Amino acid sequence: MEALIPAGNVPAPSFELDYERRNITVAVTPFLLSLTYTDNLDGDEADSIEVQLEDVDGRWLGDWYPGLTDRLRLRMGYQGAALLDCGLFEIDEIDVDGPPSTVRIRALSAAVSKPLRTENNRAFEKTTLAAIAREIAGRHGLTVTGSIAPVEIERVTQMKQDDLKFLQRLARDYGHAFSVRGDQLVFQKLDELRAAAPVATLKPGDLSRYTFRDKIKGTPKNTTVAYHDPAKKALVTYSLGGDGELVSAPSADTAKLTGRVESKAQAKAKAEARQRRDDDEATTGGLTLSGDPRLVAGNNLALSGFGVFDGRWQIKASRHAITRSGGYVSDVDIRRVERTPAAKAKTAKAKKQLVVYGLKDGQVVKG
Repeated sequence: MEALIPAGNVPAPSFELDYERRNITVAVTPFLLSLTYTDNLDGDEADSIEVQLEDVDGRWLGDWYPGLTDRLRLRMGYQGAALLDCGLFEIDEIDVDGPPSTVRIRALSAAVSKPLRTENNRAFEKTTLAAIAREIAGRHGLTVTGSIAPVEIERVTQMKQDDLKFLQRLARDYGHAFSVRGDQLVFQKLDELRAAAPVATLKPGDLSRYTFRDKIKGTPKNTTVAYHDPAKKALVTYSLGGDGELVSAPSADTAKLTGRVESKAQAKAKAEARQRRDDDEATTGGLTLSGDPRLVAGNNLALSGFGVFDGRWQIKASRHAITRSGGYVSDVDIRRVERTPAAKAKTAKAKKQLVVYGLKDGQVVKG
């Protein structure tokens, strides 16, 4: 397998690309300009790969032109080490630019050859979240993988929604991440992902760039859900407050959930999922560093040496790119899921030491 950059003292980036189950790595390497894998945890967008190729002799517009919905499989990393298996993708889009002629091939993990994006109207009754996932997966020839909480559902309606958006809505309501990857429909409990051990510890010197954002807007102090209690024959409100572990100074707002809720157990599950999701998004960031195949969506990182931002962070999206000119680089979007005791103490100390200035008789004074 040919590397894109000289090895030197740094491991050379490496990749393997299959087209319709045939390994085409050697054939495409001389033409490769860039190779990008984008991985998303929350399912808002399908995972994707993008292959950009130069086409000086026009072969990619002739016999080598790929077919839409044809399948690609990508593995990437470094020579001499295990490669990250990015998964199976279907070609969704082909762009041609020139001169000089270049071809960009984009492929998606959520199959474009299956009617996953067709709007449907149907009701599911006396069932569970897992059963709904299995029924929809079976309809598309997919296999359910991951972990799904035992959520009982008396009735839920899919109204003018495609199957991807419908399952994404259910996953968010009950604290799960959802995605379609190749022939698999993946559900994962977010609580389990948050609790997983970090795959790496990163310090400022490990990064070529970092950004952090700490916000109050969108971090409600409480979440409430109203539901009808058949035993009491009355409308009951279930309220849940943040635990203060991630967000020490939330907004004064209350998130009020709407939609069908059938029981206290459902109200509790939905309130917990929403409150924790909002807490997770209170402190977010982005990191750029030398390519690391471990940095995929859903995995956790430990950050050290960043003061109040030290702690465990979850990767919510990652982009891995190998380019002819720049080697292998990883960009990750992260959200904090746990603060270290030291970071909490530094935050509290910073607040106590905050000095407020004002104007008095035209002079700037403290207090």
